[in-house]
Amino acid sequence: MPIPIQTQLFSTFLGTEQGLHSIAMPDAFSSGGSKNLWIDKYGRAKQISGYTKQNTTAITTDTGATATRIRALIPYRSTAGGTLTRQILIIADDAVNEWEIWKSTDLGITNTFVFDAGAGSINTIPDAAQFGDNLYLTNGVLAPRKWDGTTLTTAGRTQSPTPTGVSAGVTGNLSGAYKWKLISLFTDGTRKAGSAKSANLALQDGQATVPWTADTDVTVGGYELYRTSGSGTVFYLVDYIDLRVTATYTDNIPDLTILENRVMEEHGDAPPSGAYFVEPHKQRLFWARTDANPTRVYWSDPGLAEDVLSDNFLDFSDSETIGDQITGMLGNFEGRLIIFTERAIWSLSGSGAVIGNSVDWNRIHTNAQIGPVSHRATIRLPAGVKYLDANGKVERTGGATIAFLSSLADIRIFDSETDTILSNPLKDLIATMVYQYRAKSY
Repeated sequence: MPIPIQTQLFSTFLGTEQGLHSIAMPDAFSSGGSKNLWIDKYGRAKQISGYTKQNTTAITTDTGATATRIRALIPYRSTAGGTLTRQILIIADDAVNEWEIWKSTDLGITNTFVFDAGAGSINTIPDAAQFGDNLYLTNGVLAPRKWDGTTLTTAGRTQSPTPTGVSAGVTGNLSGAYKWKLISLFTDGTRKAGSAKSANLALQDGQATVPWTADTDVTVGGYELYRTSGSGTVFYLVDYIDLRVTATYTDNIPDLTILENRVMEEHGDAPPSGAYFVEPHKQRLFWARTDANPTRVYWSDPGLAEDVLSDNFLDFSDSETIGDQITGMLGNFEGRLIIFTERAIWSLSGSGAVIGNSVDWNRIHTNAQIGPVSHRATIRLPAGVKYLDANGKVERTGGATIAFLSSLADIRIFDSETDTILSNPLKDLIATMVYQYRAKSY
């Protein structure tokens, strides 16, 4: 007896294999704990559970008790003292006059108010990166913030006294344009954050008098004085100054001598205020884009996330991308930092080591034709992932790649050198994206 064949028509698509069908459900994206379906590589329908509601009542703003939307859920983890602590930071925005940070220690069941940035931050999309037991947050408006699991503070360390009123002395060994920085040394040998840099001083066969105000911390035992060469921006050790109460130094050390000395690694300057993005890479934090400098990326000192010399930046633009802006970063991708802009994708390799007056960074404008709308609209893909190219042919990634939503309203795969457009049906699916709201894509 022949086995009857049962036929069912599938009319909509919910999976990644667009050549396969899927099952349409009326509440496929409902808010009631929906059960979505996914078609696996064998054509079998797999169930994906919906979410479970955590909090019994909706979050309202602390300041005005108004309804709010959630801009981001940011995980935080700490292992201080051998104890594992997990939290979620919730960014709540009422789009009127409150942009608040809340914390939860029980996956959102209960929430505690932390901070309100006010009307100036509404409608901004936050970014965050964890470095050690500290979490750093940016939103393009505020000075970057640091969360240690208990307290939210402005990122930046207490700096050493700043050399001020630097003046030219008698005939000497210095010729060029110079700047100085000071580091207070504690009696146990540890270093304080470096000072702000002095004003620039131009000299011609002279020497300089470098004064400062003595550090008020009585545990300071002396100072290290650092200086640039006459034609560089890297700070090298000039000399050690004994005793905390000492407050001046006469600098007549030739450039060739200091170039053999220690390079300053505790610059002490805070991250750029109003930074949009922060990303960990090679034991540093990279801070990117401000309204004044939308294509600049600043790097921190190694192991010191909050120490960022204001002169330590790279600009990711060229004649082909004038008027561009950074849309995000992705660290530790094939050993490189990937910088996304709207019109390009850049990569940064190197170690950041100082060689003479140069820093070991190699900036490359890749062959990608376009960049993503936001770093939140990118995802890493492992080797071996299958996809359909623009001609409908099944391809497989040969190595680690990045899939992203581009500013041309299509999805592409970036292999660290070039980009490939995914199949046209998928492009048609997302062509209705409103360009004005592209940065809100996820």
